[in-house]
Amino acid sequence: MRLLGSLILTLTLIASAFSSSVPLTLCMSGRAQGTESLNKSGSCEYGAYNGPTGPGTLTATLNEYFYSSGVKCGDCFEVSGPKGKTVVRVVNFCSAGTCPSEKPLFMLTPDAFQEISSDPLSVVYDAGFRKVSCDASGPIKAQVSADSSKYYVKLLIFNNEVGIQSVTIKGKDMSAPVPMTRQGSAQFVWSQAGKEMMFPATVVVSSQYGGSVTMTLNSLSMDILKFSGNFVTPKSSIIKNAPASCSLSASPLAIYQNGLTEGWNYWSSRSYSQINTTDSSSHSVGSTKSLSMILMGSSSALTLARSGDFETTYFTGIKFNMKANTTMKGLRVYFPNEQNKYWTPSSPITTSWTTYTVPFTSLQHKTIESAITFANTENINVYINIDNIHFIASTSSVTTGYANGNETSSGLATGTATSGIASGVVTGVSSSSSSPSSSSATASATATATGTSTSVSSTTAGGKTTAGGSGISTTGMAGSDDSMAASTSKTTSNPTATGKTTGMTGSSIDHSESHSSDNEHHSSTSITKASLLLVSIALAFVSL
Repeated sequence: MRLLGSLILTLTLIASAFSSSVPLTLCMSGRAQGTESLNKSGSCEYGAYNGPTGPGTLTATLNEYFYSSGVKCGDCFEVSGPKGKTVVRVVNFCSAGTCPSEKPLFMLTPDAFQEISSDPLSVVYDAGFRKVSCDASGPIKAQVSADSSKYYVKLLIFNNEVGIQSVTIKGKDMSAPVPMTRQGSAQFVWSQAGKEMMFPATVVVSSQYGGSVTMTLNSLSMDILKFSGNFVTPKSSIIKNAPASCSLSASPLAIYQNGLTEGWNYWSSRSYSQINTTDSSSHSVGSTKSLSMILMGSSSALTLARSGDFETTYFTGIKFNMKANTTMKGLRVYFPNEQNKYWTPSSPITTSWTTYTVPFTSLQHKTIESAITFANTENINVYINIDNIHFIASTSSVTTGYANGNETSSGLATGTATSGIASGVVTGVSSSSSSPSSSSATASATATATGTSTSVSSTTAGGKTTAGGSGISTTGMAGSDDSMAASTSKTTSNPTATGKTTGMTGSSIDHSESHSSDNEHHSSTSITKASLLLVSIALAFVSL
């Protein structure tokens, strides 16, 4: 029995070592949250997750706007959060009246969501994602629907490694194949008025990336049918120099602007009273509301937390407007997990609205943080108003695997590739295929406060005086090449994103062969797989 268990372990590790998803698009910005596993058929009609045509437990429900009338059924996406990444297959959609539709939404099953977030109830507002190949086993499969007849043939097609572009059928008496129509799901239908399907019929399924597979349909039996094989996944990535995974995408610059922006809350604040997040009685010039509260003594603090965390690398600091009902000398700003290195203004907070700049170089911080704290260290109760809290975007121009643009009909939803992909940001790397360009992240959306009486930039960080306005290593954008053919299918989606990846070279989309890059990629992958294989074999023998 021990020998059998060891062999199973070995085979599992070998399979894991030799299976990987290939990136098919650049990274983009989306939202992710948890949901339950489907115990019945979703809109893609795959059936229960553990049924004979089921997709398993690593699946996603998309919002209607990104679902594209079923075109994404069966597609796989790699979704990244603060904890890590997961690969899921699309099986369902959530209607526009129920789910937000301003950008792609991934509702992940528990098994999938726990891979990207430690909090099962959280919403990851700045999830990164990209389309990838699916890790399918065996050929593409099909099943005839129960409501089929000789005048109406409906097929559920599943287990495809990449997206389906089209399906055709040619009956015994037909002179040429005719298209089968997607039914807003993974089901495809043939029907012609007054015409009967004569068997055997030949079904051909074509890939979004070229190539096709065939199957002979001999009857309307509901047995599981197998095609001649599976789609050929692109040799390596069609995204050259793709990062190992997508990072979190960039948070919107505004944290508070006439109210806390979506995804932000003050739930972790302490020792306060009379909090009002939309106080219209006092606000800085250009605003209509401010956040007001009483900080009660030296242990009091306002902590603004972002659901799903945020990545600091996109920003050089924050700006905000603030005033108090009395002179306040003990303000400190810091990230909650790094309280020992903080920022404090060079002069006390007064009763006049003042603009303050906190460079992140003044703070100790990680790449991913969850909140920002404004603390009172004086043993007094002080009534504060704070307004126009914004991140300050980085401005240097480097290259990325992130997209920043609109998804068009030749893009994610339906095409053989993604066009309309502009650029994003990566930290500390040079471009391998693009020349740097100015970052749009530094537009007026940086939303620094205006019209206030004073601007304070000199700061004290953990007891040391520093110059304000400086920042961490900065980020920006550069162009990406796109020489892929456009799709002819229709989509209604139009997501936008901006982002960054650390420590990666520039990305470009290109069908042309890059033998040097591919060889390096395959060499590295082979070494990794060989190492895993040796480790797995060693583990098996040790346990004998």
